[in-house]
Amino acid sequence: MANGLTSELNFLKRGLSDSQAKGLRGLAASEADNWWKEVLESKDLLLAVRNGYLNAYVRGQSVFKIAFGKGGSDGGKPRLAIHYKYLVKPDLEKRDPYVSFNGTKFDIEPADIINTEYESKLTLSQLIRTAERFALPEKSGVHKIARKEPKVVDLEIAFTKAGENGDLSAPRMDIAVLVPTESGAELVFCEAKCADNPELWGLEKLPKGAKSLPPPERSTAVIAQIRKYEQFIQAKEAKESLIEGYVRVCRNLVEISSQSPARPVDDLVRQVAEGKRELSIHPHVFLLVYDFGKDEKQGRIKAKRLQLEEAGIKIIAKGKPEDFQLANDILRMR
Repeated sequence: MANGLTSELNFLKRGLSDSQAKGLRGLAASEADNWWKEVLESKDLLLAVRNGYLNAYVRGQSVFKIAFGKGGSDGGKPRLAIHYKYLVKPDLEKRDPYVSFNGTKFDIEPADIINTEYESKLTLSQLIRTAERFALPEKSGVHKIARKEPKVVDLEIAFTKAGENGDLSAPRMDIAVLVPTESGAELVFCEAKCADNPELWGLEKLPKGAKSLPPPERSTAVIAQIRKYEQFIQAKEAKESLIEGYVRVCRNLVEISSQSPARPVDDLVRQVAEGKRELSIHPHVFLLVYDFGKDEKQGRIKAKRLQLEEAGIKIIAKGKPEDFQLANDILRMR
């Protein structure tokens, strides 16, 4: 198979099975309060559909993973896994951070510093507040862009593939968004950068063993990165699998939306899910640049934008991530 893609393209698979969707639906329909109902109602959490599980994001932080039982009585039953750092209670910063030690024992109860049980109407908000403390500007920007764009269908998109030498690589793009076409919909992948990201300004890393490359053969890091992504998504086999996987993602998002009015989906997502619009893959990866001032916009950012455009890169630059209207911004560049 071309471009070193694995024969079964497992790395591109997306979507939840019927039994997994049923497991979530059961929690949503339960009369009792539960964590999934609170996840559905949270405006701070963005959900991303993976291959048989979900990731919940807060400002670019994957706070927890929602996986499912593998069979038997547990088949399709949702199971939450969370990084331990997010279990630390956010109010600890208001207390004396030092713990007494008597030579053999630390004077502290674990339940005082971490969440050891889930308490309705409290624990989820604490997990979110703790996760926000780890957020960096670039990923926070991605969250702001995605939160106000209902046509976004995926975040932090990693595709692992095997190369010809057996090594694994994982192109990881920040956002996938739907845009309408005359008769269908295109899935557009986007890479996001703060204006001070070194990859915008520095040269790409040299291949192993290479001492130097003349300037025409050595691009800036971001150009090399975007070209690598575009080569990946333009491969025929990858395109076919991406289309199949993201139609399934749209169906899953519609299903999740049916479980709570707090999780609406855009009509374009619904039309792709229902087969009313045929999905295709946009051949270019868009570069989103933000976090810069007015002076920079007319100075170094303008110069960088022109340089990237001359290299064939599709770039949208705005001072603040809140200024993006992503689907419309992309449509305006056609």
